[in-house]
Amino acid sequence: MPAGGEGELTLSVKMRVSPEPEQQQAILDLMRRYRDALNYSVRAIIASRALSLTKAHKLLYNDLKERYGLPSRAALDCFREAIAIAKSWLRNPRRGDMPTARSCFIAGDRWLVYKL
Repeated sequence: MPAGGEGELTLSVKMRVSPEPEQQQAILDLMRRYRDALNYSVRAIIASRALSLTKAHKLLYNDLKERYGLPSRAALDCFREAIAIAKSWLRNPRRGDMPTARSCFIAGDRWLVYKL
């Protein structure tokens, strides 16, 4: 069966929105916590060689939710991104310093929505 059902047409709209002033600080705070959690996750994954989703989940999920206060979906996205960063760094034969995220961002798919 085709996506969206037989004979149905779906319209998607892409637009940029600006957060309300009271939400802007909450979004920036979430982005900073995500960056800090990502750096922590990369270090933990490299140290323990937890390169699978199952191992990383057992190692990090509760820490990311409790220590960094990330929503569930953000915690999952965080350690998924950390696994990708750790794998690419470990597979690089000429690797330098351990990778760190310096700018604030949130990785995820284009349909990403976090409840603040």
